[in-house]
Amino acid sequence: MARFGLIFSSDTYKQSQTKVLQNLAPLKKIYDLVGIILKTYKKVGTNSMNNSKIIVCCHKNALLKQSDSYIPVHVGKALTGEDFGLIGDNTGDNISLKNSSYCELTGMYWAWKNLSGVDFIGLCHYRRYFDFNHYGRKVFPATTIKKGSLDEVNVEIDESSIDFLNRGGVILAKSMHFYTSNYYQYCEWHNGSDIRLLFDLIKRTQEPKYVTAFYKSIFQSNIFHPYNMFIMSWQQFDNYCNWLFPILRMIEEEIDITEYSQYQKRIYGYFAERLLNVYVEAEKYKVKEIPVLMLDDETNLYDKSYVKFFLKRCMRDFAFSVLRYTI
Repeated sequence: MARFGLIFSSDTYKQSQTKVLQNLAPLKKIYDLVGIILKTYKKVGTNSMNNSKIIVCCHKNALLKQSDSYIPVHVGKALTGEDFGLIGDNTGDNISLKNSSYCELTGMYWAWKNLSGVDFIGLCHYRRYFDFNHYGRKVFPATTIKKGSLDEVNVEIDESSIDFLNRGGVILAKSMHFYTSNYYQYCEWHNGSDIRLLFDLIKRTQEPKYVTAFYKSIFQSNIFHPYNMFIMSWQQFDNYCNWLFPILRMIEEEIDITEYSQYQKRIYGYFAERLLNVYVEAEKYKVKEIPVLMLDDETNLYDKSYVKFFLKRCMRDFAFSVLRYTI
């Protein structure tokens, strides 16, 4: 059988190569243009976070992270003679006197009423920070670290989270899974009649989407984003505060907490934890969950293996699916 082959001279090969490169030239221009766009997008994304602030709510004189992004605020300062050398939530327009029942919300209110020129705003605690850079144990909602190790930890917001925020998303603390609904979990730890009064108030005063979101998030879900921790755009924050604080003022008039213990008097902070979940559900915000670093020299809340953690969470989800409660 005859064999056939093609023989190219070096000149023919060079001409062919030149032609291919000429044909690819438009594609290279497109590639370069895309590269410029991506670099510009990253630059804009980073610059848009230059005016981001995360409030660190402090009611104790504690070791704090030194960073331009974080603003430590002494919450409840109007109720104490102590001075930690921090900005107090009793300056400017404030509700510092309500700290015993509003908890970290007095710091949140102070930020809302007294900060300006901020693009993104967040809230954390002197012993709870977002773990943006994966120092904690993967999968777990929180990791306990020694207080003295805070200086060794980078808690600056990472670029992927910046991009997420720039696209309109909201960052919340990684969710917990309860064995029962958020409603029954609240009843287990607090006064159940209070949250029923809150739901009645929502039904009387709020748009239907918030009633639906409350029912879905509280009565029909066992997934809960805790601690009132968040990061969102200032516009989202302003809208949220304009919704949240009037509700809390109204429910204050309906609940007498005079005889409550000090723990149960923190009721409006507990309400706000639930209402943050409700609001995000109602507004249909995309949520990015970030685990939490908890500073504690004595207690490790998640001192268990990955297998035990997964099994326990699966058992809770299964129990909730079987014992789903409705009102």
